[in-house]
Amino acid sequence: MKWSSQSPPARGASVIIDAMHTGRALAGILPFVPRPIVWAVAKRYVAGATLEDALRVTAELERRHMLATLDVLGERFSSRQEVLQIMAEYEGALGKLAVAHPSTTLSVMMTGFGLRLDPRFCWENLRRLAGDAADRAIGVTLNMEDSSTVDATLDVYRRLRAEGFDGVGIVLQSCLRRTLDDVAALASLRPRIRIVKGIWHEPESVAYLDAETIRRKYLAILEGVINADGYPEVATHDDWLIEQSLGFLSRLSPAQYEFQMLLGVTPKRGDQLVADGHRLRVYVPYGRDWYAYSLRRLRENPEMAQYVARGAISELFAAR
Repeated sequence: MKWSSQSPPARGASVIIDAMHTGRALAGILPFVPRPIVWAVAKRYVAGATLEDALRVTAELERRHMLATLDVLGERFSSRQEVLQIMAEYEGALGKLAVAHPSTTLSVMMTGFGLRLDPRFCWENLRRLAGDAADRAIGVTLNMEDSSTVDATLDVYRRLRAEGFDGVGIVLQSCLRRTLDDVAALASLRPRIRIVKGIWHEPESVAYLDAETIRRKYLAILEGVINADGYPEVATHDDWLIEQSLGFLSRLSPAQYEFQMLLGVTPKRGDQLVADGHRLRVYVPYGRDWYAYSLRRLRENPEMAQYVARGAISELFAAR
């Protein structure tokens, strides 16, 4: 794109162009990009605002021989009413999934269920959801958030498993220094663990900051889950990690593990895993809080953010 020497770019467009050179700068401008432009990119990665949107995407995934896990977007709420609204959304999803998509699971955020408001309130909500999900034979996974929530999340997971809710799984992050110890502590439960690298900004005192170390720890966690006779869920888009994980998983049957990916991210790689006979589950986020989720994902992925920046530039030209 060329600017006319007689007509220098408007300040807003100039900022956007300069921002396209670095992911950090892009992260800075994203909150100022109009929602329609963010949605133009985000709709590939978010099912939509409603349960019907999520069910439509789930049905399409099933046509492609894939599984889904639904996540109602929303976290760090400031009122019980907001938590109860999320709870009602999950309850509604359970009823629909049990009839039409029984292999689909639910993924939940502890802060979305009231952890920051009242840990007891959070437990009561999750205990109720786990019970309702178990009645319908639907699995539930406790997402992992930043390091300040790890102990509380592990405690709820252990309590749910102690009450017989074996369909509940948990997410562990390879970036955290403690995670291998957590895997060892959970080994007797033969846990279902979604293994992720981790996206939260953490201090070096609690997290590894080197990408190669995080990768090595990822594989060590995978090996630990396999050795515990657990059910590993390899959640990554890192092609090197996928290839290395396949070596670890080769001693298992395809029914003893699964790969997981985010909706809309590296879909061709997902198709290839399915074609090769591996189980793949796709994370399907939806809900009214799609905008905040989309901004977070765009900050993590500079390439996606560049598409948004280009869209903002195009809108500026269209408005002139």
